[in-house]
Amino acid sequence: FPCREFSQMKPLKDLFSRKKDKPSPAGVAASPPGAGGAEKRDAVMEMFEKYREKEEGGPEQIGPEGIFELCNDMKLEPTDVRLLILAWKLGAEQQGYFSKSEWQRGMEGLRADSAETLSARLDSLNRQLASMTASPSFREFYRFSFRFSRQDGQKALEVDTVKALLVTVLPTSHRHVERLIRFLDATPSIRGFNEDQWTSFLLFSHDVAVDFSNFDPDGAWPSMLDDYVEYCKKEGI
Repeated sequence: FPCREFSQMKPLKDLFSRKKDKPSPAGVAASPPGAGGAEKRDAVMEMFEKYREKEEGGPEQIGPEGIFELCNDMKLEPTDVRLLILAWKLGAEQQGYFSKSEWQRGMEGLRADSAETLSARLDSLNRQLASMTASPSFREFYRFSFRFSRQDGQKALEVDTVKALLVTVLPTSHRHVERLIRFLDATPSIRGFNEDQWTSFLLFSHDVAVDFSNFDPDGAWPSMLDDYVEYCKKEGI
């Protein structure tokens, strides 16, 4: 996000600077391995060796320093959504780390064997996801982004992380996002989102009209979304 203040994205930068156990996500249908079998696998592992941690006797993994080097090679900020897409496609289980097996399986599935081909593939996936935010694949990515962003032992995301994540995983034109962030800024009593609130907002954003003409106050939405609608109507936004 070159267009956004980097300081606002710090909660997302931290995703690749700390360790966290997470379940592997489902993803956009994996691509079949391309031709060139052994040659491509060798190139994938050469990439791994370039970015992996070099500590003798340490685990075989790419850590925060290697991820930042990879970002530099792909000309990405560490807060770019494409890095989150990469973590999702690799099935990353720890914040800030890609294991050898995750890297090998994920890169073969992505059909990428260099920073250039990986960057191109992530660009394509980013466009695909942004164009199908109502699809099951996007919902899986959206859910992964919440779970991957939580710190150890947390069931909810802090509100600053929620705001940064919303403008990262959803297209800038996605309805309700901008007004929801204004509502959160104006409601300091809301300190975070649980997973139900996070997933419900995606459904709400597709189902409820911008003018709330089809909003059912007796529906099964989390009460936070009822408060959001009330706020928008009161403020005339």
